[in-house]
Amino acid sequence: MAAKTEELTLAQVTALVRLTKKVEAFNNLLSGTGSPAPTAGNPGDWYINTKDYTLFGPKTTTWGEGFPLGIDSDTREQITGLTVGGNLGGTGTGTAATIEVGTVTTGAAGTDATVTNTGTSEAAVFSFTIPRGDTGATGETGSQGPQGETGSQGPQGDAGPQGDTGPTGPTGPTGPQGPQGDQGLQGDPGPQGETGPQGATGPTGDTGPTGDTGPQGPAGTIAIGTVTTGAEGTNASVTNSGTSSAATLNFTIPRGDTGEGIATGGATNQALVKASATDYDTTWASVVQSNTTGITGATAITNAVFLSQSAYDALATKDSTTLYVIT
Repeated sequence: MAAKTEELTLAQVTALVRLTKKVEAFNNLLSGTGSPAPTAGNPGDWYINTKDYTLFGPKTTTWGEGFPLGIDSDTREQITGLTVGGNLGGTGTGTAATIEVGTVTTGAAGTDATVTNTGTSEAAVFSFTIPRGDTGATGETGSQGPQGETGSQGPQGDAGPQGDTGPTGPTGPTGPQGPQGDQGLQGDPGPQGETGPQGATGPTGDTGPTGDTGPQGPAGTIAIGTVTTGAEGTNASVTNSGTSSAATLNFTIPRGDTGEGIATGGATNQALVKASATDYDTTWASVVQSNTTGITGATAITNAVFLSQSAYDALATKDSTTLYVIT
C-alpha cells in the first residue's frame, strides 16, 4: 500500500490564508499536546495544540477560544511542511498540487500580515510574515510565593587565591609610656666628632702686673734699598730684602696722574691764550709784531691792553707804545 500523503482541503488552505489576515500581534509561537495553561506564554504569544491542531492567540490576559485549523490528526502530524494532494472535489485524475510552508518571519509592530508564494501554482511555497504585536501593559505584581525550604549545606569551596595587599591604614594613636627598662651595657666610645665652630671672643681680662725688664737685645738696623717709580694707578709697596734685625727696605711709589698746568709746545712769536672760559683750557696763538720799517715817525707797539671805556678814560697818561682795545 502506498504511503499516505498529508493533505489539506481547499477549505483548509483558505482557512490558513484567512488566519494570516487575522494575525495582528505575534511575539512567540508555542506548542503542546493539549490546550495551553493559563500561565503559559506572555501577551502577544501564539500557541498550537499539536494533537487536534487548534491555534490559540494572540494571548491577552487569557488565551481565549482556540481557532481550529481543520486538520485531521490521522492525516497530519505537524503544522510545517504541509502537502496538499488527492482530490479537491470531483473525480478528476489530474496531478495533485502541493503546498509547503516556507519562511515564517516576524514583521515590525503595526505592519500588515502577508503571505507570498515563492513556488509555482502547482507546487506552492507559502512564506508568512506575521507582525509583532505592540508591547502590552505591565501586568500586576503577583503575590509573594511561599518561602521555600532551606537547602542542605553545600560542600566547602576551594580556597580562593591570595588577594593583593590592601593599602596601609592610618597611623593609630600613640600608646601609653612603657616602664623604664634596665640599664644597658656601656657602649664603645663613638668616633671623634668634627671641631665645632669658633666661639665668641670672651671679655678682656684684667691687666696683669708689669713683668720684669728683659735683657738688652741687639741693636737693629734699617737701610733704604731701592726706590722705584711704579705705573700710574698701581699701589705703593715696601718690601724688606734684608732680615728682621738688619732690614733693607725697597720702595715702589706709583707715578701720579698728569695734573692740569701750562700746555707744552708752542712756537716763536706765539703766546698761551685762553681758548674758553673753562679753567686750564688754553692754546698757543701767534702774537702780532709791530713792523715800523719804512714808516717815518712811526712807533712800534710793544703792548696790547683790553679794557672798558670807563677804565680807559680814568688813565692819567696813555703809553704811546701800547695798543688800547676798548671792550
